[in-house]
Amino acid sequence: MDTGDIDRALNEVHEAIRGEPHIVDFVRHRARYAHDAALLGDILDGTPLLEIGAFPGHFTALLSILQVPFVSVDIDPERIGSLRERFRMDVRRCDVEREPLPFADASLHHVACNEVFEHLRFDPLFALSEMNRVLAPGGHLLLTTPNLYAIQQCLRFITGRGLGDPLSEFAKLRSLGHMGHVREYSHRDMRRFLQHAGFRVERVEYRHYFFGTGKRGLARRIVFAVVPARFHTFQVILARKVDAIPHLAPLP
Repeated sequence: MDTGDIDRALNEVHEAIRGEPHIVDFVRHRARYAHDAALLGDILDGTPLLEIGAFPGHFTALLSILQVPFVSVDIDPERIGSLRERFRMDVRRCDVEREPLPFADASLHHVACNEVFEHLRFDPLFALSEMNRVLAPGGHLLLTTPNLYAIQQCLRFITGRGLGDPLSEFAKLRSLGHMGHVREYSHRDMRRFLQHAGFRVERVEYRHYFFGTGKRGLARRIVFAVVPARFHTFQVILARKVDAIPHLAPLP
């Protein structure tokens, strides 16, 4: 995908959500959306992509505008609102921790699980097992998730402020319909999860996308220009299915 096409598509999404509460999230994640779309553009071959978790619909709308063949699953597609109809999104209801993905074995070649894994609170092993099941041998999994060892997390820890705010993260169950960040993972954690689920990690990037403006924005730019990449905010993992593992059944 051409970066110019991605930027124009993001402008269209931005215009569509102007005035809505989640526009703040769009602004913070816009550069991540652009990066993820460009990375997918390098591996997509015309076969459909499965997106795990569509809410709030910004990246899903971007895929639709870019005419990527895809289908999404979400715990509650209705909460995406008017974007779902406006951009003709195929979003199917599925609780990926409790229900099998509604696709046949080895029927897909690409899965994107972007900023979802840290929200899984019940059975992430089952969710990964299902991603393995629906992927064809050699199929790609793009998984992005926050980095436990991001520099700001390290600073919070050593200054006694903990890692995130559990109260606000649990409160999101009622305000958003899904848990906030249950926990964040190191890259070693994620590599072990993926290997256990039959994937081989082929590429890893550490990224930081949103800096903000003013003096704080400048300070963030300086910090992230200096600290090693492994202390950046997000980890971007491209993995490939190498083993068809025994499929897990949903927990009761």
